[in-house]
Amino acid sequence: MSGRPQVPVRSSAAFVTSVGKAVQATAFPTQDYLIDDTRFVSEGNWAFCRFTGDEIPAMRLGFQRGGFNSSSSEQRRNPEHLQLHLEAMTREGAVLWLPTGSYPAKAIKSNPDVMDIALIHDARELLSMHGWPSMTCRIRSGDGSLEADLRFAFKVVMVLPDCLLPCCTFAMWESFGDVEGTVRFGTRSRDVEGKVFFDHTRVLLHENAVVARQMYLYTTMYFEDGSALFGYYSQDVENIPIRDYCFAVYLDAIGHAHFMDHGLLEKLVVDCDGIAKQWRITWGSDYLSVTLASVAEGSQILRCWGSPEAPQRRKDFSIIPLVLRGSAVISTEPARPLVGRGLAEHFDASLWADDRKKQW
Repeated sequence: MSGRPQVPVRSSAAFVTSVGKAVQATAFPTQDYLIDDTRFVSEGNWAFCRFTGDEIPAMRLGFQRGGFNSSSSEQRRNPEHLQLHLEAMTREGAVLWLPTGSYPAKAIKSNPDVMDIALIHDARELLSMHGWPSMTCRIRSGDGSLEADLRFAFKVVMVLPDCLLPCCTFAMWESFGDVEGTVRFGTRSRDVEGKVFFDHTRVLLHENAVVARQMYLYTTMYFEDGSALFGYYSQDVENIPIRDYCFAVYLDAIGHAHFMDHGLLEKLVVDCDGIAKQWRITWGSDYLSVTLASVAEGSQILRCWGSPEAPQRRKDFSIIPLVLRGSAVISTEPARPLVGRGLAEHFDASLWADDRKKQW
């Protein structure tokens, strides 16, 4: 499943699988993908879906149970906090159900033995994730106006390097696979299909003698030849790349995963809201490099609801999903240009000075 080794075997504080090792989803250990609220103050599942159609080109959904926030100060949060997102990117604009803070973390119920997660409120199931590596994922807004009924088929999983933050250690793995299903908004229902990048996050409270994080770009892309890429590029408050959190994984068309342990941001252009709209990053290892040029659509907020604090202006929700088109050059012989579609997230701490925004 994996390409040639590029880095020494490393371990994660939160997972038993080695960092940078590609594992078939069917062989991934259960203790690495199940919720374990006895060990972790914060844990969650997030799906970044990029569909083939243009009417609903993308969707981001997921939850984070307990004590982690996005601010550069890394203040500890209430472990009963529940972050919850259901975000459909439509041709007309972003439809965002953001009830973060409206439900307690304990409302998330999970089976300790199998993948079976549910959020039930007032006798209605708002979220369910069931099965592995084939998963059914259903999530609906509290008022029933937005709903996704999706089926994921995961192929490859890789544990990523731990990110050391001042007050905690943030760990995650990433999986890649196919997605199909139905998305409904109001009376309009559409069948969708495409690719999904799915990650599982865990947080351990731990003091680390590091400089706070200032910015990151999380980029997912799948290409016309069937290959795919996901990558992080991060900088600290001194604008220095965070050594262990500038990396990418390239999954070639035959299913081999190649971990690249360093990255270089060559160009970043932001829009009038301070959100990334164009960038180019080169990730590399001893034997492979990938240069990706990404352009994000300037999606405006069509509707956002779920709590009294739900942001109504794009500039108040700087981590809005970024629908991408991109091109990449893979440094194989001969070098091959590829065209692809993707979904990204951009975080800049300078856009999150207001405490109210940190909860998102």
